[in-house]
Amino acid sequence: IYTVGPALAQLFGLRLNREVHVIRNLPAQASAEQLSSLSQQPSLNPPSIFYQGALNEGRGLEYLIDAMKGIDAKLLLAGEGDLSSQLREQVKAAGLQEKVQFLGYVNPDELRTLTAKATVGVNLLESKGLSYYYSLANKFFDYIQAGVPQLCIDFPEYNFINNKYDVALLVKNCSANEIKTGLERLLTDKMLYSRLQKNCGQCRQHLNWEMEEVKLLALYEQLLR
Repeated sequence: IYTVGPALAQLFGLRLNREVHVIRNLPAQASAEQLSSLSQQPSLNPPSIFYQGALNEGRGLEYLIDAMKGIDAKLLLAGEGDLSSQLREQVKAAGLQEKVQFLGYVNPDELRTLTAKATVGVNLLESKGLSYYYSLANKFFDYIQAGVPQLCIDFPEYNFINNKYDVALLVKNCSANEIKTGLERLLTDKMLYSRLQKNCGQCRQHLNWEMEEVKLLALYEQLLR
C-alpha cells in the first residue's frame, strides 16, 4: 500500500495495522533548456499572483479575491470549477475586473509557461475534511519546479516539506486578512523572496518524478520476489 505523504501514511498505517509507503505525485524535473527559459522570463509589472487548479469550494478563492482589494498586483486564475460563476460575480461586484483575470482551462504546456512567469503562486485550502487537511497538491510542486515562491496553507504535509526545504510562506488560515498579509510580505520582503526562490532551485532537484519513480519501481520489485 502507498499514499501521497507521510502524514497520510501514518494515519492509514494505524487504521490498517500494516506498513504504508509514500509515493508522491511529483512533476518531471525541468530540463536544462527549460530552466534556462525560466530564468529569462521577464518580471511582470505589476507583479502577478497565480493560482492553478479547480475553482472549487474550500480552496480559499473567495478570500483570495477579497484580499486583492488592497494589493498592488494582478491575480490570474487558471482553471474552472463549481465556483466559476460565483467568483466571477464576486470580482464584478467588487470592481476588481482590472486586477483579477480568469484564464479558464489551460493546457499543460501553456500552464508551465504561465506558472514560470508568475511572481507568487497560491496554494490555499480550508480544513473541510481529512482529505483536504492531509492533501499534497500537485500545484505545490509545480510552483517549486518553476522557481516561484508560494503562499501555502500550513497543513501537515506542506509544513513537513517546508521545514526541510523552505520554499513557501505558510499561513494558518484562509481569512482575507491572513492572505493579504502573506502576499504583501512576499511582494515586498526582497530578502525573504530571494531566499525562497533560491531554495526552489535547489529543492526541485530532489522533489521530482525522476527521483520518486525509483521508489515506486522498488515497491513493484518487492511484489515479484
